Amino acid sequence: MSTLKPYLTALFILLLTACARQTVEKQHYFLPAVSSVAESADKLETKRLLQISEVQLADFLDKSGLVLQLNDITLNQAKNHVWAEDLRRQISRGLQSRLNRQQQAFTVVGPQTAADMRLSLEIHAFHGRYDGLALTSGQWQLKNQQGEIKQIKRFEIKTELNQSGYPALVRALGENLDKLSAQMTQQLQQLP
Repeated sequence: MSTLKPYLTALFILLLTACARQTVEKQHYFLPAVSSVAESADKLETKRLLQISEVQLADFLDKSGLVLQLNDITLNQAKNHVWAEDLRRQISRGLQSRLNRQQQAFTVVGPQTAADMRLSLEIHAFHGRYDGLALTSGQWQLKNQQGEIKQIKRFEIKTELNQSGYPALVRALGENLDKLSAQMTQQLQQLP
């Protein structure tokens, strides 16, 4: 038995170091893109411009990791499943692309371009939930050039994940952006 003791100790140490060396690779995610149709300069002249201001995120979302709500009061930010790019930029770019594709009243531009109307967006929730849903909520405001509020709309959108895992969550959050842009399009088409 005493001759086996050094070998067992060495084997135990080897196993511990092997376990300690295992690292989990980070997975980086982009929100699903929507193929956009390029507009000609003629169309831009006949449409009014709508500027998307910088998206405001709740503090717990303003991090690199994807967020899961584990129960009614607990949130967990993933360490190895992270956004490949700033979430604000992804939401803004994705919304701009979706709105330009869906609605005909405005050409939607980024925050650097002056426009007839300005759309600001606050995101209060953009995460997965323990019940298998992707949740997106917040509010958007539409203001004219003088800064007068023309519309304020709250939203809460839920999409069921079609399977478990972070890729399914990211795709479901992309579907939530599709639904949000459809709601916005409906409101924008009613403007005078």
